[in-house]
Amino acid sequence: MNDIEKKRIVELKAEGKSIRDISSLLNIPRSTIGTYIKNLETVSYCKCCGKSIAIKKGHRSRAFCSDSCRYKFWRSTNNSKNKTTNYVVECLCCQKKFYSYRSLKRKFCSRACYDSYRKGGGGDEAE
Repeated sequence: MNDIEKKRIVELKAEGKSIRDISSLLNIPRSTIGTYIKNLETVSYCKCCGKSIAIKKGHRSRAFCSDSCRYKFWRSTNNSKNKTTNYVVECLCCQKKFYSYRSLKRKFCSRACYDSYRKGGGGDEAE
């Protein structure tokens, strides 16, 4: 891509043209144009507080302005998730029923049952 094409891309984007339209007009792949436009951006905004973040040349854009904003954002989004998804599963070792949170892959009610089952005690209760 030469300088004339780069200027034309910026002009067409400012006019409101889509990347697909620019690609068909200039016969340049869409991915090339998208990457070029993305690299032109010099400011991103924090997902938590909305503060502007300067993007250094050659670095990817940051989603958060600080670690405290990152922690705050993830705590707030994780707390809002529904955590009541429990499955009733039967232990392979002691045949007790237990609740498995968000996963049906769990097969044992405790580490002791797992160890007992691995040692060959299959149906024995391990407590």
